[in-house]
Amino acid sequence: MNKAIYNKIAESSQVGRSLRLSRAAGLRRRLRIAALIMMGVLGVSASAKDWEKLEKCRLIMSEYRDGDSFHVKHGMDEFIFRLYYVDAPETDSELKDRIDEQAQYFDVSPIRIHKLGKTAEQLAAKKMQSDFTVYTKWEDAGGQSRLPRYFGVVLIGKEDLAETLVSSGLARVYGASSDMPDGRNVNTMFDQLRKLEARAKQKRLGAWEKRKGDAKDTAAAPASEEEPVTDAAETTGLVVEEEADYAVIVLKWPNVPTVAFLRAEAFVNLERFEEAEAELQLLLKKYPEHDQKPRIEFYIALSIAMQERFPEAVERFQTWLADHPHDILKSETEYWMPIAMFYDSRYEEALPRLEKYAVDYPMAAYAPEAKYRAALCRYAVEDYKACALDLGAWLEKYPEHFFRWEALVTRGDSLAAMGELELAKTNYLRVTKDAGAFHYLALTQLAKVYKALGTEQDFRDMAAVFARFIQENPESDHVVDAAYQAGWALRQANRTEEARRLYWNVVERFGNNNRWEGFQPILEDLGKLYGDQPDLYLQDLRAKYAAALQERRLTLASRLALAEIEAAPAATQKAAALEFAKRYKGDYLGAEALAFLGDLFVRDADADRGLPYLQTLLQQFPQSSFAPLAHTRLAEQAAAKRNYTNALAYADVAIENMGDPQLMMEAVFVRAKSLEGLQRYAEAVEAYQQVIANRISPRALKPEAMLGVAASLEAQGKVKEAIPYYQRIYVMYQAYAPAVAKAYLKSGEAFEKLNDRPSAVNTYKEMLETKSLSGLPEMAMARERLARLGS
Repeated sequence: MNKAIYNKIAESSQVGRSLRLSRAAGLRRRLRIAALIMMGVLGVSASAKDWEKLEKCRLIMSEYRDGDSFHVKHGMDEFIFRLYYVDAPETDSELKDRIDEQAQYFDVSPIRIHKLGKTAEQLAAKKMQSDFTVYTKWEDAGGQSRLPRYFGVVLIGKEDLAETLVSSGLARVYGASSDMPDGRNVNTMFDQLRKLEARAKQKRLGAWEKRKGDAKDTAAAPASEEEPVTDAAETTGLVVEEEADYAVIVLKWPNVPTVAFLRAEAFVNLERFEEAEAELQLLLKKYPEHDQKPRIEFYIALSIAMQERFPEAVERFQTWLADHPHDILKSETEYWMPIAMFYDSRYEEALPRLEKYAVDYPMAAYAPEAKYRAALCRYAVEDYKACALDLGAWLEKYPEHFFRWEALVTRGDSLAAMGELELAKTNYLRVTKDAGAFHYLALTQLAKVYKALGTEQDFRDMAAVFARFIQENPESDHVVDAAYQAGWALRQANRTEEARRLYWNVVERFGNNNRWEGFQPILEDLGKLYGDQPDLYLQDLRAKYAAALQERRLTLASRLALAEIEAAPAATQKAAALEFAKRYKGDYLGAEALAFLGDLFVRDADADRGLPYLQTLLQQFPQSSFAPLAHTRLAEQAAAKRNYTNALAYADVAIENMGDPQLMMEAVFVRAKSLEGLQRYAEAVEAYQQVIANRISPRALKPEAMLGVAASLEAQGKVKEAIPYYQRIYVMYQAYAPAVAKAYLKSGEAFEKLNDRPSAVNTYKEMLETKSLSGLPEMAMARERLARLGS
């Protein structure tokens, strides 16, 4: 099948969310914390299988060594290693560009870099006097010696040499994209190093010890290369110990600018961004010329971004760059400004800035992420070909990066959108179980490709992929959905007996756990597998129900009983549901049962009976895929009672977590109604228009949304603009008599407000001639208006 069919399947699927939508609107939640500079929040476990451990290594005291590069002997072999994650000051005076870059980072004279490099070299040699261990992946680190140089991690006992150098102020935190051999991911490692760097700054150690003449190239006198490695003398009179209790310090020195800054910075490090913003703003107000002013202003902008006030954050980052064009934090600001644009859906603006950041700072820790997000920008603006090409190159360059799994999924999506379904399939299949949550996401996207291709072999392959997932991940929350996907594919391949066995096996094995969901579509599909023998399905269903009762597996029994109710005619469902409710307590019911009962009763105008089920669902299963349904129905009930503030809150939560496209439109509609009720008319019009314009909106909602648009326009004094919406209803939606009657009446009233008596009379007359509206109360009102108008 072709690209158009794939897109139709992808857009209509309720399995997960369409990545086309999620990257345009929901990416900010999914990626928001992935690239925190100093907090290192995102944790994607890395496999240590590629690391090779070299024990009992010895340092060779050759000329080719400095603080971060060493000539090492292991057994009979010799190697040169360079440390991951850090960059020590250079000892080679010919490397002028690198020395200038390091001098800017540490805010010292370039002349002092050479001395600091020698100090770092001495410290490293001192630490490696005895045996040590090197972990390496044999990744090329460049260099000009006769031996190749590889990146490595050096451990002296349990002491990490990179951490030691940073904590002594003798190395800067630098680029790396490999997770640690102990399983710590890149963000976690950078988080640790940043904290050690912050402590070194506070204690004025190594390069962070400020000396007279540091900022001048010519004023710093050369120092002895044999100076011992010791903690630098304090210059402020305030010693902040490594394990200090900051609360005690603040009490003792509340008015010391440094302490006030540490307190404010602590809120950033704790990710308490609202408090951080307030503290930092107060800090600048009290100390407008604080020596950390650029960092404070950067933290304010970052805290605002983390509160998702992206436009304000972008403006602050732009101001920061104009005010501090040469500050050490320039590179980080140049990263975070386009990131804020990205999360604000300003993809065209973010794209060139992210690409420029990657070019300007190729060795920065976030250069790979900048390139990756640039590719996501291309996806968001539907430049799928460029996105696929960029991600292909990115995956080749960073095959172990912690975003690699999502990159494969995104590349697969781009290729699928281009109609390159076989290539898309290849990318999805490269996402292994090591990818965590992205593994199953890739499989759900892969299922759409199999469905689009639609051959018997594709259905067989689809069944095999999901069956293998079940075998390898029997404890996964996705097992039930995987069984549905496999069974569905088997049914398409006419292997109905295998599908039936698979379905019953999964239902009986996992169905007694009320925290698992996804059985509803399986049981529904099971009924189809019995073909023209529906009685045989009911017979098997009842037999398994009796067995579940006998074994006191009451959650399973409730699922099977509910399946029989859902298979019954709609007219009999409420009576059966009432009997079911008497028999089963809420403790045994899963989210599916609670959602079904709550929704059934609420839609049958029995909200008092239905709402408790929905509230129980939200209390017991707040992360359930059925939670948006509960929020939507609660929003509708709140709006019906004119409690528009609560209705809006419920609707917003529903929309934020929605996976069902049609239900999404129901939530958008009640959101629009709530905004109208709160007299936020312009926002209401925008929301109503979303319902009208979206082809997946339930048709019955569209005339109601048009009534809402017209009413909101009239409330803003735009009576003439409202009339076409009323007219569209009685021209296009004759099947919805109540809405048509309201539209006629409101249209006539609008003409009266405009003093257009002939148009008003004609509208009322046309309404009265419409037979489908007879008996509705609006007809009597139309007659009264005609009489008043003298017609």
